[in-house]
Amino acid sequence: LWAPIVEETIFRGALFHHLRRGVTAVLAALLVGLVFAVIHPQGIALVPPLKTLGAVFAMIRERRGSLIGPVAAHAIHNGFLMTMLAVLLS
Repeated sequence: LWAPIVEETIFRGALFHHLRRGVTAVLAALLVGLVFAVIHPQGIALVPPLKTLGAVFAMIRERRGSLIGPVAAHAIHNGFLMTMLAVLLS
């Protein structure tokens, strides 16, 4: 739960909010998604899906007007990935 709260506060809370003052929601979401993807250490091959995921979280933030939606979506996503990893490695 720590990563979704911290990452959403930084990316969709501070950065998206700051960018949103000067550009459209879609452009701000794409920019935040790109930064979100690039800082993750998974490698260049996962930048496109992580960028998309980050942009979707930003659009949830825009639509809901709160960080609760993207934090919940991020936590569900991470939980799903961890569950699949545990199942595949068992």
